[in-house]
Parts: sequence; C-alpha cells; structure tokens
Amino acid sequence: MDQPPNDEVSTTTPHPTPHPTPSFNDTLNLLFGPEAPNLAKKSSSLIEKMATYSCHISFLRACRDHSYIPKGLRLSTPVRSKRASEVLNKASTLILTERLNYYRQQFAQCKKDYVITTLHLDLILNAEYRQKLLQLNAQKSCFTHRQHLTTHKKKFDKLLLEQKAPFLSPYDQLLDYNLPTPTFHGPLPTTTPTAKLNSSPKTVINLSGQPLSLPETEVLSLGLKFVPKPTHDPTPDLAPRIQHVTKQLGDGMEASATHQVVSVLTEYDRRQDTTADNLTPRQRQGLKTLTAKKKSLRFLPADKGNATVILTNEQYIDKVNTHLASGAYSRLDSNPTDSLTRKLYTLLKAFRDKGKLTPAQFKEMRNLHPRYPQLYGKPKIHKPDAPIRPIVSFYNTPLEALHRVLAHYLKPLAQNPLRLKNSSAFKLHLHSSAHPDYPYYASLDIKALYTSCDMRAATKTAILNYQQDPSLLPSNLTAETIGSLINFCLDNSYFEFNGDFYSQDTGGTMGSPLIVELAEIRTAETEQHAISTSPTPPGSYRHFVDDGIGSFTNRQHADTFLAHINSLNPDLQYTIEHPSSSGNLPYLDVLIHPDKSTSVYRKPTHTNLYVKYTSCTTNASKNSVIRSLTRRAYDLCSPQHLDAELQTVRGICSLNGFPPLRIDSIMTEVRRKFLNPPQLTLASFNRQLQATAPSLTLSLPFHPTVSKPIKRILQQHDVKVTHSTGITLQNLLTKTKTTPPPHLTPNAIYETPCKDCNGFYDGQTYRPVTKRMEEHERCYRLNNATDCDSALIPLLNNSLHHS
Repeated sequence: MDQPPNDEVSTTTPHPTPHPTPSFNDTLNLLFGPEAPNLAKKSSSLIEKMATYSCHISFLRACRDHSYIPKGLRLSTPVRSKRASEVLNKASTLILTERLNYYRQQFAQCKKDYVITTLHLDLILNAEYRQKLLQLNAQKSCFTHRQHLTTHKKKFDKLLLEQKAPFLSPYDQLLDYNLPTPTFHGPLPTTTPTAKLNSSPKTVINLSGQPLSLPETEVLSLGLKFVPKPTHDPTPDLAPRIQHVTKQLGDGMEASATHQVVSVLTEYDRRQDTTADNLTPRQRQGLKTLTAKKKSLRFLPADKGNATVILTNEQYIDKVNTHLASGAYSRLDSNPTDSLTRKLYTLLKAFRDKGKLTPAQFKEMRNLHPRYPQLYGKPKIHKPDAPIRPIVSFYNTPLEALHRVLAHYLKPLAQNPLRLKNSSAFKLHLHSSAHPDYPYYASLDIKALYTSCDMRAATKTAILNYQQDPSLLPSNLTAETIGSLINFCLDNSYFEFNGDFYSQDTGGTMGSPLIVELAEIRTAETEQHAISTSPTPPGSYRHFVDDGIGSFTNRQHADTFLAHINSLNPDLQYTIEHPSSSGNLPYLDVLIHPDKSTSVYRKPTHTNLYVKYTSCTTNASKNSVIRSLTRRAYDLCSPQHLDAELQTVRGICSLNGFPPLRIDSIMTEVRRKFLNPPQLTLASFNRQLQATAPSLTLSLPFHPTVSKPIKRILQQHDVKVTHSTGITLQNLLTKTKTTPPPHLTPNAIYETPCKDCNGFYDGQTYRPVTKRMEEHERCYRLNNATDCDSALIPLLNNSLHHS
C-alpha cells in the first residue's frame, strides 16, 4: 500500500500514558512477597468485622437494658390475648439475648484471628509498614464505627419515641463516633437507662452559694437514698454478723454453714467482679469531688419531697442556733449522760424495791451503756429562708428504753374516735360522713405541734384517764408510778449539738415515741373539748397527727370554729386552709374535688424521686416502689381519676429508670389483687405461719455479688436472711451528728498486745470497749486471770477495729 504524501501525514503526537501509582498491597507484594498483601487484606477485613460486631453488641445491650425489642426481632401471632403477648415478649427477649451472645462469640473469634494475623505480619513487615498498616486499619475502623453508630442512633431514638420513655439516648453520651479500636462491650460508655434531668430545680437545691459541676449535680440528682455499687471488700461487714448466727446452730450445721459461706467470701475478688457499675466514670469522679467537699458543705435531705439541699457548715449551724435561741431551750454546763444514767437507776431501783416495778420491767426500762441524744435538722424548703425542722436521735440514749416502754403503755389512751389511721381511712370517712347540711370542707394545721405542746398537761390527762379506767394499766403499775416516770423523762430532756449540751424547757423533742403519744393525747383532748363547747360544731371532724379536717356549712362557719379552738389552749394554735378557687382541697396526700371525688395529691415540693432502678438494692425494694404507688392509686382515687393517676405512676416509675415490662407486670399484679383480694383460709394461714417462723433471723447489708449465694446457703440451715440497704449517698456525703470516740462505741472487735510476750489478745464485745477493759482489769486485780492476761492492762496500746 502506498504511503500518503508527507504533507498529508498527521502531525499530532499522542501523550504518553502515565504509570499508575502502586497500591499499598502492591507495594507489600513487591517488597515482602505475595503472602504479605493477603495477610494485610485479612487484617483489614477482620478489623471491619470487629467494628461491626462491636456496634451491634452496644445496640443490643442498650435494647436489653431498656427492655426494648428491636423491630427485626419482634414476633407476631394471630392470637390476640394478654397471655399470648406475654409469651411473645419473653420469646423476643430470649432471641435478643441469643443474638447478643452470637455477636459476642463472633467478635471474640475475629479478635483471636486478628491477633494471629498480626503476629504473622510482625514477622514479615518492617516497623515502617507495620505502622502504616495499623493507620489504615484504624481509618477503616473509624469509618465502620461512624456508619453503624449513626444508623443505630436513629433506630434507638425511634424506640424511645415509640415507648414515650423519659430516658436519654445512650448514644448522646458518645462524643466521637470515630473510634479506631473496636471493643468487646461496644463503644457506648453505658447502656443502663438514664433519666432525663429534671429542668426544675426541685431535685437539687443549692443554697450554699458555691457552684457545682455537672457531674456533681448528676450524682445528687440520683437522690441521697441511691446506693452506688460497692467498691470495697464486703467480708469485714458480713463475716461478724454471719458468725454470730452460725454459732447458734448445732455443731455439725455450724461447721457446714461456716465452710460454705467462707468459700463464697474467699472466692470473691473485687478486681474480677463483672457486675456493671451503676455510675458512669464521670459520675464516679463527681462523687469523689463531692466527698472532698463534705468538710465545708452539708448535703441534707429536705424536710419534704426527697430533694437534696446544699448548705455550708456555717449556714447549717446558724439555722440550728436560730432555732435553739427561740426560748424553749437552755444551755447546760456539762454532759449529763452519766449522772442521768445513775439517777434513772436509783429511781427504777426504788420502784422495784417497793414492788411498783417487776424485775423484768426494771431491766426493760434501762439502757446499760448509753450515749447522749443528738440534735440534727432538715431544711424546710417550702418556707422562706428554709428553717430547719429539729429532730433528736434517741438511739441508745439513757432514756430511750424508758420512752419506748412508756409510749407502749400510753397507746391505749391515744386511741380516740377523732384519730385517722391513714389516708385510706380518711377516704372512707369522707364518703361515709357526707351530709348535705355540711358541704364545705376545710383543713386545720397545728403550728409546731411537738415543740409547743404542753406535755405536762398531757401527762395530767393521761393520769386522770388511768384513774378513771384502771383496766388500761398493766396489772402491777399505778397511775402515779407512770406519771412519775413520764415527769422524770420530761424533766431530763436534753441533747447535744455542735459540742454543746442543751435542755428542753417546753414542749417535747421530735424523735421520741413518748412525745408522739403525749402530743396525740393533748390534741385529742383539745379538739374534743372544742367540738363539745362550740355553739356551732362542725358536722364531722378528724385529724392525723397535726392535720385536721372538718365539714362545715360555709367558709364563715369554718373560721368561727378556728377562732373558738384557738381560744381554748395557748400552746396549741391552729391555722386553716380553705378550698382553692377551683374548689379543690388537699388533705394529707388526698385531693378533694368539688364533687367530693378524690385523687392523689402531690405537694409543690414533691420531686417524683424514689429509689432508682440502677440503685444497688434488692429487687424487692425496687418492686415495692411500683407496688406502693399503684396500690395508693387504687386506694385513694375515685373511678373517674384512676386512669390518669395510673398513667402518672407509669411516668414516675419510668422517670426513675424502671423498665416498661416490669412496670406493667407489677401494676397488673396489684390490680388483680385489688379487684380479687385473696381469701384467707385456715390452710393458707397455717402455710403462712410455717413459712414465717424460722428458727433464726439475720439481716445483712446487700451486696450484688455475694448476697444471693450466702442467702441460699443460710436458708438451707433454716436461717431467714433479710437484706438491709447498703451504703447510700447520704451515708457517704451527709454527716449531721458527731461521732463518739471509738472506745465509747458499742459492738467492737478489739486487739490488745501482751506486755510480757509477743502474743495478742483478741476479743469481741457488744458493749463499749472501755467497759469490757474495766472488767479485764478487775479480773486481773482480783487474781482471777492468767499471766498472759496482763496484756489487758495497758489500755493506751489498744488497737480497735469496729464491726
């Protein structure tokens, strides 16, 4: 073929094709051989799978802990019944758990393969390319995490919206979705339900003027009754209590029970405890800073509503001193505890020698090793400047036993027709006493009942009632003897606050059971006298402690009766509350509507804060919150208000973190028992009697890991085990009473070194250590001890360990 002429040949020359940049795998193949890129691809694939499984694990854990079933795992059935729904819910929950376990197994297998692959690559690649491979894998992990977490957050937000739950999304706590390293438990810091913070300042009331950080506020918003997961070894708390009970078993049973319990306690290792923490790391840090601040701040429970009030130490002391300066108290020069203990012994011994008291009564009315009463206060946040409500701790004080016995004797006198037992009794009275001539209701309240009530007049009334009806007296006691003992208690009413001692000159101390009964006697006498002497008495009248309610013809009639009752006794002065503009009147926790229907009433200071579901307490105590609120709704609400109150109860329980399935289950149980109360037959009564009559009873602080196995072991030896609340935030943060010296504290384990040898004497006593040491000294002084017992003489070398 002929060539074209030169002038017809195209002069355009094509650009040379650029060489493609070799990929990372090609470079590995070129430098380290074909095995390197294959292992690199495998490691990248495994890291992506691990990130995927990690995100799935977090999502399923969040669904499980919130009692939600993802749409893809929900089962359906043509049978539309309540029982069928329960079966499907349980089956769906089991499937969710099975899928969660499957993803965990897959993650563990991938991690195992990834470690093996990484070891092979370490033998092939140099340090530079190993680092580049790790960076590429971290980028793929970040991309996979971000992709799945975004999808899961949308899905979980839809579930929250569907359930109308007042919870924060656990994905909101994750600040960064780019996570370079997959984890077995998933990227979420916590999957436990977290209630939305109440925008109202009622839960945490800071009056100290010192700001709190957000983690500190989160901790306090849980409530002072919240129990964090224990971080200490439970053996020192549990072992002495369990040993005290097992000693009372037979020889063979004691050894068996002790061996099993010891094996449980020794196997426990706090560092290997897999129980999830109920505080986030940020909240743990907040609790730590709050604990450091308790030297300068007081974290106090409010008088009403379960709120937490924060005061400085100076503010708290000033508020208490303001109350002590009211004129009802006098400062004492010294601690009267020892002298009062001797005076009480002399008085009771004289009555016993004269036959006015039996030896059993003499013993019952004494505390052998008492401590002084202590005053503390709770802020009244519903009043201006939040004054304190004074309360005296009577536990193990010189007159505690005598107050308790006398209160038991006065109980028959305190029972009167005007006294209400509870809110349910008031609802029954409201409906049974309705009269068309008295349609107007008003409530009356006594000002400072316990601190202003004339207890001397109440004592005279009690003595007069005993004289009129001697059948109310115990067989060997006289009215004069009881009167003398009551007056002795009133004459020697004292307490300690901030290192100083005070006597109470008027009224009575809140915290004493005797004062409660005397105040009830005085209140009933005053109100009965007012009703009998009033020219226009109310149609009906009842009271509960210091709150009274009566039916009148109109508002003027109620005000007239108020003026009349206030004119009788200067120590008891009443205030009155009329119905609101809408016609509603609150009384106790009952709201009376204009049509005389009733519903549950919550005061403005109420916070809807109860035991949190995440609190480290028994399931029984958590379930009792739902059960008691639901039962109150059925007891107090009229039919037209019941559904609204039950919906409110659901919202309150959800706000405190309870799963919806548990709420529905317990509310259904309460409804069934309310509508169909169980009939008590002779056979069921005998079964209850046998079930509630164990030979021994033991109360232990609850621990999430060891409590259940220990309870199971002791129940096999016929020991009934109950669990008390562990260490709450109030125990950790609140200190309103002074701590006595260790050697004056009862219930101690002590250790004393021998001065003649290297031995030690270990002992346990339920009395103060000083009393026990005095006995050892006396024993040695009377030559009633061995040579090694001389170790008990030098008391200053003692080492005390309190149980």
